[in-house]
Amino acid sequence: MPRDSLLQKPTNFTKLILNSLIGVFSILLGWHLLMGDAQLVLTSRLDLRSTEVVRFARSFGLVEASNDTVEKVLQLGLPGLELASKSLVAFEENRSFVYALFNLSDAGEPGRRQPDSSRGSRRVIFLKPSIFVLDDEIEAGSQPVSTEWLFHSRTQTSIQGRFASLVEEDHDLSCETLLPEGAAWQVKHQQGGDKLSAGYDLQVVSKKPSQRIRFLHVLHIRRRGDKTSIARTRLVPKGDELHLTIESSQDTYQLVLPRAQVGAGEIEISGDDAKSHLARRFFPAGVLPHGREGVKLLELWDGSYRGGKRPFWDAGVPSGELRRVVEQGIVRPGPAVDLGCGSGTDAIYLAGKGFDVTAIDIAPTALSLAREKAERAGVKVRWLLANVLSLPRLEPFQFIFDRGCYHEVRFDNAAAYVETVRQLSQPGHTRFLLLAGNPNEAPVQYAPPQVAEEDIRSDFSPLFDFEWVKETRFETSNPAARGPLAWSVMLRRKEQR
Repeated sequence: MPRDSLLQKPTNFTKLILNSLIGVFSILLGWHLLMGDAQLVLTSRLDLRSTEVVRFARSFGLVEASNDTVEKVLQLGLPGLELASKSLVAFEENRSFVYALFNLSDAGEPGRRQPDSSRGSRRVIFLKPSIFVLDDEIEAGSQPVSTEWLFHSRTQTSIQGRFASLVEEDHDLSCETLLPEGAAWQVKHQQGGDKLSAGYDLQVVSKKPSQRIRFLHVLHIRRRGDKTSIARTRLVPKGDELHLTIESSQDTYQLVLPRAQVGAGEIEISGDDAKSHLARRFFPAGVLPHGREGVKLLELWDGSYRGGKRPFWDAGVPSGELRRVVEQGIVRPGPAVDLGCGSGTDAIYLAGKGFDVTAIDIAPTALSLAREKAERAGVKVRWLLANVLSLPRLEPFQFIFDRGCYHEVRFDNAAAYVETVRQLSQPGHTRFLLLAGNPNEAPVQYAPPQVAEEDIRSDFSPLFDFEWVKETRFETSNPAARGPLAWSVMLRRKEQR
């Protein structure tokens, strides 16, 4: 599979996977929002049976990533609802978990969508091999609503406290409702003309109408006869964040789940020996490369920072060109974004100079290091785990900085990179400092990818005016070595015509 296909936004192939995954993970037949006198505001029906959930866990619970996901997902079937690819906000798969975040504001059936003032989202986390976390949010606008959450099964569901239990084939399923507090449960028998449509609906209803409603469920799947206890949970709300601890027989998962509109959240996994299986890290804020080749690509970049390693390009000091334009007042404090921020040295420098900084990288370990460095420096940076070619929706910035990201992705998809900086810039206002590899010198040791001046001008001239293009050098992790030759390019977004 070509690398550029992994770095782009989801293709139709991927869309099939993700559209079905939302049904698999959410285990929802639908939710209904009732406003006033039972006026229907949103119906979002996901026809899924518990038997398909078991099959999904069987297929994906013990693999790092799979290229045959689409074949397995197509067997699940998802009639009655097709979510546009724009509904997918974030996605990641790896050996420990699968994460997906969907914007459901436009996902309702035609004629039954939310008012413009209402928003919905669904966060789905599959903790391999057998635990699902389902986090659904509704912001209903100005008028309070009551909400109903449904779970369909073929067999009778029993309720004990906040737990619902059922048997599906050779597996036991346990669904724990953590939010909303004071919810009401009931099970309704659904008659059908055949075995597939008949079954039982578990209804979880929020008793108290509210302008903002959040459902949080943890689903645990065990093979029948498995004597291990189901996962234990502990939920601690802290403002808009939910701190969720899940203790299984082998691992302890610690999740931080802010509101979807606020942030992606975090995860940490430790074993029963208290050793870290997955160090504290961010969940993705955008769609990351996926499938076997995509996961290999992520492992390649992230592995450069693990185990105390420091890659050549991580100089540990702010870029000299960046310092020059800041200290000479060429760019002034304001909203700024650092593309491919690595371990955060430049982003932290900008924050220390009064900039409101968003910093983006594809390597979770690099961002964890960056967060620690920012905490020690006493500055605040918004860290986003995302692919620069498939970013979440962000407001334009006053200043864009790129030290070494463009020249890495350009040969895969230059057009997608240019589209990214178009979305991040404001016509007539945004300035963009770009540092890229320069081919006018043969490399002696380490050299980044190199881009000719005419290619840089060709890529950016339609959108940006060039203030300068000049030669400089990259700093590297070896202060005694002469850094590779680089281009320093200052661009300003053209006025919109």
